[in-house]
Amino acid sequence: MTKPDNHSQRKAFSSYLPHVAGGAIINFTGIFSRMLLVYVFTFLLARSLPVSQVGQYFLMVTIISLAGLAAVVGLDYGVVRYVALYAGEGRLAMARKVLATGLLVGAPVGLVFAAAVAWQAPFISRHFFDSAGGSVSAIRIFSLSIPLLVIARLFNATTQGMHKMQYQVYARDMSEQVLRVGFSAVALMLGAGLFGVVWANVAALVVATVMSFYFAWLLLTRKGSNAQNVLIAKKQLASPGSPSRAMLGYSYPLALSNILVALGLQVDTLMLGLLGTTKEVGYFGVALKVSFISSKIITAFSLVFTPVIADLWHQSRAAELNSLFITVTRWIFTLSFPFFLIMMMFAGPVMRVFGAGFTAGTIALIVLAVGQLINSATGAAGVMVIMSGRSKLELANVTTALFIDALLCYLLIPRYGLDGAAIANMTSLVLVNLMRVVEIKILMRMIAYDSSYVKPLLAGFAAAAVTFFIGRFLPGSIGFKQLAILALTLVFFYVLIMVAMGLNESDRAVLKNFGTKLAGIRMS
Repeated sequence: MTKPDNHSQRKAFSSYLPHVAGGAIINFTGIFSRMLLVYVFTFLLARSLPVSQVGQYFLMVTIISLAGLAAVVGLDYGVVRYVALYAGEGRLAMARKVLATGLLVGAPVGLVFAAAVAWQAPFISRHFFDSAGGSVSAIRIFSLSIPLLVIARLFNATTQGMHKMQYQVYARDMSEQVLRVGFSAVALMLGAGLFGVVWANVAALVVATVMSFYFAWLLLTRKGSNAQNVLIAKKQLASPGSPSRAMLGYSYPLALSNILVALGLQVDTLMLGLLGTTKEVGYFGVALKVSFISSKIITAFSLVFTPVIADLWHQSRAAELNSLFITVTRWIFTLSFPFFLIMMMFAGPVMRVFGAGFTAGTIALIVLAVGQLINSATGAAGVMVIMSGRSKLELANVTTALFIDALLCYLLIPRYGLDGAAIANMTSLVLVNLMRVVEIKILMRMIAYDSSYVKPLLAGFAAAAVTFFIGRFLPGSIGFKQLAILALTLVFFYVLIMVAMGLNESDRAVLKNFGTKLAGIRMS
């Protein structure tokens, strides 16, 4: 293992860590806004549509999302990596060529996938929706989103590669979600039902795609070097040939990996639709979205950490990369742990918020939360493997996890229903992340764990004990108000105990830059 010395740690903290912390707070703003709006949207669906139609919606979103991720054929990773490297050298013309190549390949592939989904809509309806009335038309309408998903993803990858995280926040995390909730609410009030919700999704995505295009173009057409905004590379690119050839050569091995990663995230929903009922999909879909809080925290750090990994690894600065890997992973776990405790302690009341019937997903939520805890504990391991250039290894990782997940779904869903799907999800998630951790230790000689993890563990368990004690004195069963009080109590004591135990150098650096960035947001 590459153990960073004190000089390397201080160097990382003084240069890259402020960048990661500053970008992460922007991502947190967007991702938690997005998460809140997703919960509002899910609540709106759960309270306005029959559970079976909620399940149909989740299935359609799953199918369209899978098609969109497959259609991007790994180009998003390629655009992030090569835009970051070229822009870091001030070569914006080359960065523009990378994006143009991605669009010329990705947009036609997206149209082909959209046509294929629309053509096979009757088959999809028959096998996953039990030929529910109107499902064929709804699937065809939703298929219009696929090329938009591809194009928006490439524009967002460009702004991510340029280290401007706020633009993705504005377009995808805020505007699209607000419009989706607003358009859907109007459609439901007008009695348009599930069809109205589907059209609302398409319309919101159109606006978000236009915004993403504007932000990417704004960055790539400005004059001069962007040396003040990105980390300057000190070597020329190692990949020979044109930027298009280099980017495509890097991206194509990730195409299948992208599909398999998406399947790994969604296979449980698909298998539940195939082997179970749309009602079970509705319950499972809500539990899955609630459990995804930890994954959103991972995303907040990973989006800004991804181009930094490529930059540091490209420059052979392993000691600094390991220092950042340790800090980023610990912060992901620290921020995720209280949400895990809330879901474990109050799974039933959390599910009841969406309707009394949704308590059928209580056990599934607990199981899924355990999987997400392990996911948060491994931090940015997945992007470490990919951005170090080992895309084929990541392909093997996700293939193995997908096979285990699908096999367990096939064996467990007929007997245990949505709880079986949750067990399969948790098992495969734990497996793939443990594989990544071992690979990083062996191949990169890095590991993200040290004694600093004791603090969040002790703080979490102590805060949970205090919250449990206080909860015994609240009158009646736990409703929404009591749940909010207890959740806030747990978070308050968790933070209080963490601060009381003291902060190390990296923690203070992160918080300092969080505060600076928040002050900048308030001033703007």
